[in-house]
Amino acid sequence: MSQHDALESPSVPPLGLSLGVLMSIFIGGALGTVARYLLDTTFVVSAGHFPTTTLLINLSGSLAIGLVIPWTESIEATWPLARPFLVIGILGGWTTYSTLAVDAVLLAKTQHLGLAGAYLAATLIGGIALVALGAAIGRRVASR
Repeated sequence: MSQHDALESPSVPPLGLSLGVLMSIFIGGALGTVARYLLDTTFVVSAGHFPTTTLLINLSGSLAIGLVIPWTESIEATWPLARPFLVIGILGGWTTYSTLAVDAVLLAKTQHLGLAGAYLAATLIGGIALVALGAAIGRRVASR
């Protein structure tokens, strides 16, 4: 495993924008986006209601990113496309800042300011906490 912690000093892996990196991101992003779309359309939340599906998607993505980054560092030498594929591609497509913003605006427009604030706080605080938790678990697993 490398000596630095990607969550403490993030850096772009020295892969450049090769065709392999771009295809890894493209395929992973398509998979993550389609998975998010399927979950979002299966568990539809009505306007003015707490957007639990998007919250769960973003929080699960935060936990997964925390778990996966230390692991991808430990396998970088043998599978250099793991991080672009898993973190940037799949999890980048899975999580969604734009839907977070739209949901918060829709709640605010329908006079649900408390729900909008709670949703934003739950996403931001929960996301940060879950990335940290995932990273702690991921570092332990990767160091074994």
